[in-house]
Amino acid sequence: MDRHEKRPLLLAGEDLHILNPRFQQVLAAGDEEGLIGLAHSQIHGGATALAINPGPAQSMADRLPWIVETIQGRWDIPLLLPAGAHLEEALERHRGRATINAVTADPDKLDIFIHLAKEHDANLVVLLTRPGLWATGSEEQLQMAIDVLERTDAIGLPLANIYLDPVLSVRIDPLSWNLSGGMPDLDRVLELISLIGELTDNRARTMVALSNGTLGLPAVRRSALHCRMLPLLVEAGLRAVILNCRDRSLMQLAQTLASGKRLQKKAA
Repeated sequence: MDRHEKRPLLLAGEDLHILNPRFQQVLAAGDEEGLIGLAHSQIHGGATALAINPGPAQSMADRLPWIVETIQGRWDIPLLLPAGAHLEEALERHRGRATINAVTADPDKLDIFIHLAKEHDANLVVLLTRPGLWATGSEEQLQMAIDVLERTDAIGLPLANIYLDPVLSVRIDPLSWNLSGGMPDLDRVLELISLIGELTDNRARTMVALSNGTLGLPAVRRSALHCRMLPLLVEAGLRAVILNCRDRSLMQLAQTLASGKRLQKKAA
């Protein structure tokens, strides 16, 4: 039996992101029905949470409390809130347990958000990287994970409130030295998720943003690659994923994985 199969998989919709042109329009206009439409399409597609990222611009970030109230006025769905402007106000307005998404493992700032998550009984997503240091190896990131868990334990934030994010990324194409032809740095992430599980007796939860590993690829290739990556990540122990909930093939697969059902292998 798969040691992870009975554990729930959080499926967080990615569309409420400032890089989505439609979301930009909704924020700029304060379009309540437009926001509801964006949320509905993801929830209808199977999202069990929604990730929100209005971007750094003050005019957009100011909309965060409005986004929380508008969506939760229609649906009882947990939200992943950006660790930026108006976060505390959004946490106060959020019904149920919110998730702060995301902070780096920078020790100079991490404690602030650990305390904030503890105060509001919120989840906290911690990226296993630090300013000026990109994810380069599982050993170094595993040490970051240990440091993060030690800090959260010392402050008193329960392990159940923590998500560790190995930072799925795109390897640079050595032929062109750019990201457009690169492939996901999947082996590192799989190894790290597995190591974190072993280290914590599978009690620590991990999360990735699936689309971060396919930046630069055409949409059709991204979908196919996402469908190949997700089962491997779940098998390694992944507990939450931010993904495109409008991709029917991906969501059908994700919901099967979330239910704990085994995938049917195609005959050779």
